This record gives sequence, structure tokens and C-alpha cells, in this order.
Amino acid sequence: MKTAMDNDEKIVEEEKKTPVKGKFRFGIRLKFSVAIISLVSVIIMTIAAMVVYRESNLLKEQIVNFAKREVIHLAGTAQQNIGIDELALSDAVNELAKIDFFRYVFVLNSSDEILYYFDKRGDGNISHVERKPLDDNVERKLDLLQGSDDVPVLEYADPDAAGKIYDFAVPVSSRIDSKRKIGAVVIGMSDIVIRNEIQNITRLIVVFFLGFLVVSVIGSVILAAVILRPIKRLSHGATVIGKGDFNHRIEVNSRDELGQLAEEFNIMTEMIKEARELEIETRIMNEQLEMARDIQEGLNPMEYYNKNGIQIKGFTRAAQGVGGDYFDFTEIDEHRVCALLSDVSGKGVPASLVMVMIRTVFTTYIDRDDIDCASVVKAINDALSADFAIDKFATLFFVIYDRRTEELSFSNAGQGPLFCYRASLKACTNTTLDGMPIGIMEDVDYKQAKVKFNPGDMVFIYSDGITEMRNSNKDEYGLDRAHRFILDNNHLNANDFVEKIVNDVEQFRGDAPPHDDMTVLVLKRDS
Repeated sequence: MKTAMDNDEKIVEEEKKTPVKGKFRFGIRLKFSVAIISLVSVIIMTIAAMVVYRESNLLKEQIVNFAKREVIHLAGTAQQNIGIDELALSDAVNELAKIDFFRYVFVLNSSDEILYYFDKRGDGNISHVERKPLDDNVERKLDLLQGSDDVPVLEYADPDAAGKIYDFAVPVSSRIDSKRKIGAVVIGMSDIVIRNEIQNITRLIVVFFLGFLVVSVIGSVILAAVILRPIKRLSHGATVIGKGDFNHRIEVNSRDELGQLAEEFNIMTEMIKEARELEIETRIMNEQLEMARDIQEGLNPMEYYNKNGIQIKGFTRAAQGVGGDYFDFTEIDEHRVCALLSDVSGKGVPASLVMVMIRTVFTTYIDRDDIDCASVVKAINDALSADFAIDKFATLFFVIYDRRTEELSFSNAGQGPLFCYRASLKACTNTTLDGMPIGIMEDVDYKQAKVKFNPGDMVFIYSDGITEMRNSNKDEYGLDRAHRFILDNNHLNANDFVEKIVNDVEQFRGDAPPHDDMTVLVLKRDS
């Protein structure tokens, strides 16, 4: 409990330190309070409107029915007393005059002349006996009402006050002959009683409305404070985490959606922390791989060898960071020059480590005076096969050109066919010399072959990343395409040839990602 209070105090302090833009902030608490108050107000006003509408209709119906009963009663009295006992009519009219909301009452004879009446309209004069036709500018159709049991109601605006007057007119028939009219009675009722009652109801509703409004304001403020407390903790936690403190955890001791949100927020923070640590590790690893790739690229001779009639040029590119392809060339002595291309199974760091081992054995063994192609390949195979910790193998092609004999000797350890362009034949041939890949087993004897290497001839050595390069349609570059490329571009020197075939393979690949390391090595005799 104390910890939660301390956290709330910290949140308040953080809010005080946070600068507020502008003079007024329409915050969640205010929005929440306004929403609740508006909802309560709409509900109360809707209920009030329904109550007023219903009560006013009921009251109007009751008053109108009362007036109808009175006019029917007065008509019965007139039927019995017109021409017989008119004093009874006077008493009946006087009794109706005591009702406040009756504005006027008229008892008429058969000629529609006034017998008895009172009229509170205008100057408020009340008379009881009058012998003149009724003319008060109200369009009553008394003749049309003869023989009807209905009591029609005529509404018109009260000329003396705001409101309406309901006019009730009933003809009076003879007791002997119901079709003979002997008079009529008229009662005018003001709606003031209805309006007064509606005003009383409205005042009562206003009182209740103000009371409920006060309760809703207090309740909304309390409810908003209860709900916003965990939200403030969430906001404070987001601010702290946003500043980089991924060890911060939000404490919301509730089992509702906000508590679940806080729990999910803490899980997300832990995931962000782990992802950030992984990102740092990945960035460090990528930097190390970048350095390893630079080192690896430095192990491959990228210069263009052009000396004493022999041109040699190579190119390599790893598919992922560092790779397992390796090429090298060097002079054995003043007469001999050698070149090697190796393709380690797999990609990445393990393949690159095996590549480094192959290079180490190669550069160490090449210093001997009595080397040949088969012995070099055998030495590399024995070195890799003897290390049981290495679960990798590699293909390898090794060639030696001797200027004295003008012969090219070579050995193959599982590498693809060797393309050799013959200038005299203007044709490209490929060797079928096979051999076991290195690193599988020890004490393997490799074959060595020799061919005459004349001016204009060219050797093209490659890894699978060249011929098996795929485009977005999964089509491979293939041996046939490489064969045609050699026939069309053999006139180029080794440097230009390598540059052009690399561009051709890249254009063929397009937007598709490379799936293997790409390495090519060209050896050409120009004189």
C-alpha cells in the first residue's frame, strides 16, 4: 500500500515537471466527466420531455372530458327549463361561473339569442341575462350539430392571454320532438389550468434535474479519478520506458482491462528489452562479419595478373556476409604460375573458416620446388580430413601453367567441368576429369591431366554460384549460357572478360536474392 502511494506521489511530481502547452488542456478526466454529465442530462431531459408530454395529454384529456360533461349537463338542464323555469338555468350558469378556468358560458334560445351567460373575456364583465344574438367572432356551426351525440371541440388562441381556449357547443332539442331545436349551450374553457400544471411539473423536474446533475458531477469526478489513476501509471511508465529504462515495471493492482493492459505492457517492455539486447548483439555480430568479410576479401588476390604472356583474373562475392568460396593464383618460380578455385559446402562463418584452412595449406605447400597439381590437392585433402572437428567438405580445381613446356596441368576434386577455349579451333571444350571432394576421407590419390595451352587459349573456372544463379522465375544461368558467353567474348582480356561475365550474371539474376557464393577465375595466354 505504501509503495503504491509512493508511486502515485512520483507520478504527480512527474506531472508537475511536465510542461503544459497552452492555457487549457482538454484532458481525459474532463472528457470523461463531460461525457457522463452529458449522458445523464440527455437521459433526464428525455425522461422529462416524455413525462411532460404524457402528463399534459392526460391532463388535457381529463379537463376536456370534464368540460364535455358540464356542457352535456347544462344542455340537459336547458332542455328541461327553457321556457318553463329559467331560474334554474340562472343557477346552473352561476355555478359554472365559480370554476376559474371556464371563461364563458352561454345559454341560447332557438333563435341563438342569449338567455343567460357569463363572459370573463375582454373587460371581465359578467352578465346573466341578455336578449341579443351571440356574436363573439367564434365560428360555431350549431345548425350542423343538430342530431349529433358528439361534443365538438373548437380551439383558438386566447385573445386576452397566452394560451388557448377550448370551445364546446351543444344544441338543445325539444323533449317532445328531438328534431326541433329549442336552444343551445356554449362553454369556453381556458387551458391555463393545463399550463399551470405543466409549469408545476416542469419546476419539479428542474429540481430533480439539478439534483441528479450535482450527483452526476460528483460521481463522474470520483469515477474519473479512480479510472485515471492506473492510466496515469501507464502514462508515467511509458514515459520512463521511452527514456530507455527497460527495467521499469508498471504496477496496476486490478484485474480489469487496465490491469491486463499493464501486464501486457510489462511483457512488451521485457520483449523490447530482449529485442534491444538482441539488436545490439546482432549489430556487433554484423560489424564483426563486415570486418571478417573485408579480411576474407583481402585473402583473395583482386589484382590483374598479366606477365610473360599469361593473364589471370578472379572475382568472388559472398551470398551472406562471409562465404566459403576461395580463389588464388601465384608464381611458383620464374617459369610456372598456378591458380586455384575452391567451393566449400554451405555458407557463412563455418564455410569461411574452412576456406581459410584451405588457403593456409595451399600457401604453405606451394613453396615446395617439386610440387604438381595432384600432390597439392592431396595435401589439402589430408589436412582437412585429419581434423575430425570439421564437418565440411569442399570442391577444388587446381591448375599449373609451365612456360617452358607450354603445357597446362590440372587436377579436379569434385569441381564442375573446366571450360577451355581453343583459339585454333574457335571452340570451347570442357574436361571430364573427376575427383573426390576434399575433406571427406584421407589418403585419396588425385589424377592429374595435361593439355597444350596455345596463344589465344583461355581457361574458365567457376563455382556453382555462377551456373546455378537463379532469377525471379527460378531459371538458372546454366552451363549452356556460360558456354555461349565464352564463345562470344573470348577476344577480351582476362580482366575485361571477368568483369563482363559478372555483370551478365547479375543482370540475369535481377531482383532475386543470390542463393550461393559467386566466384570465377580466368586464365588466358595472349602470347
